[in-house]
Amino acid sequence: MKNKTGAKIRQSQTNPIPDLQAINRIRSLIRFRNRDLLLFDLALETGSPASQLLQLKVCDLQGLNVGDEVAALGIKPERNGPTTIGPKTHETFQRYLEELNPDTEDFLFKSRKGNGPLSISSASRIASRWFEEAGLEKMSGLLSLRKTWADYYNIPPTKQKKATFFEKTEPGCALEFIKNTTVQEKAYNALEHAIITARFKPGEKLVTEKLARQMGISRIPIREALGRLEARNFITVQPKKGVTVNELSEKNFREILKIRLMLELPAAREVAIAPKEGMLHLLENLTELYSKAHREHDVAGLLRANQEFHFTIYRETRMPILMSMIENLYKQVSPYYHVMFRQTLFKDPKTGPDYHKKMIDGMKNQNPNEVCHWLETDLTQSAEFVIGVMRSIQIEGGKNNGDPG
Repeated sequence: MKNKTGAKIRQSQTNPIPDLQAINRIRSLIRFRNRDLLLFDLALETGSPASQLLQLKVCDLQGLNVGDEVAALGIKPERNGPTTIGPKTHETFQRYLEELNPDTEDFLFKSRKGNGPLSISSASRIASRWFEEAGLEKMSGLLSLRKTWADYYNIPPTKQKKATFFEKTEPGCALEFIKNTTVQEKAYNALEHAIITARFKPGEKLVTEKLARQMGISRIPIREALGRLEARNFITVQPKKGVTVNELSEKNFREILKIRLMLELPAAREVAIAPKEGMLHLLENLTELYSKAHREHDVAGLLRANQEFHFTIYRETRMPILMSMIENLYKQVSPYYHVMFRQTLFKDPKTGPDYHKKMIDGMKNQNPNEVCHWLETDLTQSAEFVIGVMRSIQIEGGKNNGDPG
């Protein structure tokens, strides 16, 4: 009886994720943790209890498309129908397969201590960590995820929806509003990702009609996404000249480096005073991934591991505004790292896993000065490498094309 009473009190005191912005913030924070992101998306889009989610195996989702029934999760009494796979879950699962290459009989959320699944308490601790990183309060692990699904994702026709996500909308328009928001977000995320990974290279022109045709959507969400990208300094929109992906001058590149050092060094210093054991373990795993990608000349894998290494440290400050500023600056220089690290005519930069290992040693010694020294060296030398390649390309371009500069 006491256990039931305690559970009811805990449920009443536990909040769902407050809004779509917070959901997107959490997804952004864990986007490189494939297992975590899949658990997050599955919990939000299915509303299934942890006892079911943690028993899922790779084969239970393999081959399913958006809207297909996830047989292992059964019928949901709240919806009076089968549990189906959602768009976010489908997208994340495909990336999970590509990145981890698991066996079909593996548990989706396998424990790091063996081949069995995560325990409910471990999964709940992981979820609570997401909320801490996102600066959200009064959240309680997996229970908050289930309450989020119940409040915002479970939309039976007879139940009126809360207005937290969709204030000032007509009741009859709520579902259409959700759909349009999803298309706009997907368009923005896809274009931003294409820019920061240099699929669209600096200086390249973008044509709205072509983008809309390639993505299979109307021009309206494309235009709105381009407006947001312009506001964040990723592109320039000029009348009659169209849309161009922004290029960085050496001067601007150095300015961004200077600002990054002003933000990232104090963040690392604060974390280095009392680093957590779990963070140190994660940093060591990421350094191994970095080294592996370096040996295999996997540019995309190297840059992912490098970014997640640094962001893992900065997230420990529990300062979402600071994280947002750091991420925005990183995204502005990211295309140059993707382009320049693929230049086969140049030697690898001096930066590498050695600096990361020395930063970890500094963390273990609780020596902020040591950590900041190697962080500054890492950021500065990688930036100098990119600037050196930029100069060489400009010189070669001038020789080949007769371009005076």
